Amino acid sequence: MYIDIFNGDADGILSLIQLRKALPVASDNHRLITGVKRDISLCKNISNQDANDAVVTVLDISYDKNYQDIERLLECVSQITYFDHHQADKLISNPKLKAHINTSADICTALIVSSRLDKKYHLWAIVAAYGDNLHHVADSEADLLKLKSEQKAQLKELGMLINYNGYGSMIDDLYYHPADLYHELMKYETPFEVIADKHSCFYKLRQDYENDSKNLDNLDIQDFDELKLVKLPDQPWARRVSGTLGNDLVNKYRDKAIIIATTKDNGNYLISLRAPKNKPFGAADICSQFATGGGREAAAGINDLLKWELDKFVNKVQRYYG
Repeated sequence: MYIDIFNGDADGILSLIQLRKALPVASDNHRLITGVKRDISLCKNISNQDANDAVVTVLDISYDKNYQDIERLLECVSQITYFDHHQADKLISNPKLKAHINTSADICTALIVSSRLDKKYHLWAIVAAYGDNLHHVADSEADLLKLKSEQKAQLKELGMLINYNGYGSMIDDLYYHPADLYHELMKYETPFEVIADKHSCFYKLRQDYENDSKNLDNLDIQDFDELKLVKLPDQPWARRVSGTLGNDLVNKYRDKAIIIATTKDNGNYLISLRAPKNKPFGAADICSQFATGGGREAAAGINDLLKWELDKFVNKVQRYYG
C-alpha cells in the first residue's frame, strides 16, 4: 500500500501532483490522508495495521508536529519519505526514513520535490511557490523558463486560489476537499491546461473567492508601528480568506508583520502571522511559544490562542520586529 499524507494547501497538493505524475501508483493500492491547511498532525491518522509494510510519503507538514507518530510508524512501514520546509528539530536518523527538509525562508515543499525530480514538472512547483506567497522566488523560476508576464499572472492566480481553498477550521468550510482538488488537478498535464479549461476548478474557485472577498470592505484593523492586527468574525468566509488576506497585506506593507486573528466558536482566536517582507523570519519562533503554534520562518500560526493571550501575543510580535 502507498500512503500519501499531505497538507491541504497549494504547496501540499502540488507537491503530491508532481510526485505522482513522476511515480504513478494504482488507485486500488493508494490511500490519501489530508485535511484543512491547519490540520498538520496528520500522521496520527494511520494505524499500525494500515502502516504494515506500507510505503509512506509525507508532504508539507511539520515533522515536529508528527515526530511521535513517525517514530511509531517506522516500526511498521517499509519506508517513509518526508518532504517539508517547516521546523524539524526532532528529526531522527533511521534507515527507513528519507527526509528532504529545508527550512529556508525562500523555499517551499513543492520546490524541494521538484529538485528531486530534476524539475520535470516544475510548472506545478512554480504555482505552489506563488500560492505560498514566495512571489519573488516564483518569478525567478518562471523567468528561467522564459514565461511571459501574462503566463506568470495566470500561475500566480491559480496558486493563490488553490491555497485559498485550504483555509478553514473544518472540511465543511472548504469549497473542495483537498483530496478531491488533488484528483481534479491530476487530470491536467500542466497548470496552463487547468486555466485553458473553462469548466475547471480554477473558474469555480475564482468565483468563490470573489464572493468571499465582498465581505472585506469594513475590516477591523489596528495599526501599530511594527504590525497590523486584523480581527475577523467567526464565519466560514472569514476563515477562508484569512490566509490570502494576510499575504495581500504583508505584500502591501512590507515593513510590518501582519496578524490575522479569526474568532473561533469557543471564543478563542485562530492566529495567522506573516513576518515582514523585509524581515522574513521569526514567525515560527514566535508562534511556537504558544501551545498550539508552529509554522515556518516567514509564515506561522496558532490554532487556538486563548482570548486573553492576544495582547501578550501582539506584544511579542512588537518586541521581535521592533
